[in-house]
Amino acid sequence: MMNHRSIKFLLVLAFISANFLIYPVNSAELPQLEAGKGLVVFYRLGKFGGSAIRFNLNHAEGFMGQLLNDTWLYKSVEPGEHTFWSQVISQDSITIRVEAGKTYYVKGVVKMGLVVGRPTFTQVSEQEGLNDLARL
Repeated sequence: MMNHRSIKFLLVLAFISANFLIYPVNSAELPQLEAGKGLVVFYRLGKFGGSAIRFNLNHAEGFMGQLLNDTWLYKSVEPGEHTFWSQVISQDSITIRVEAGKTYYVKGVVKMGLVVGRPTFTQVSEQEGLNDLARL
């Protein structure tokens, strides 16, 4: 007969396995810039720590999608200041001043706390963003 600890372990293992099977790794092919707009690209590299945590990425225009391990999302926006945020238990946000014709790269990582992980966003250079996206 299985003990309580074994059952918990199997449930956690099943949950983590389901996340890897449901969401395949995406190959990053950036879209063309729309005339008069800028492009903001969010990505998250695969790391074991915090892999079960999903970022629900939001913008003033609404929900953009979930940022999971080895995934990326983008949003074409009008020039000006734009704030993007995610909330798991804690919240992080980033504000970017967008210029037309430019692409901005934002890396999302999970910072592990005592009990839960929290989303953290960092704007990176174009070179770092492109290098990281090539690994997805």
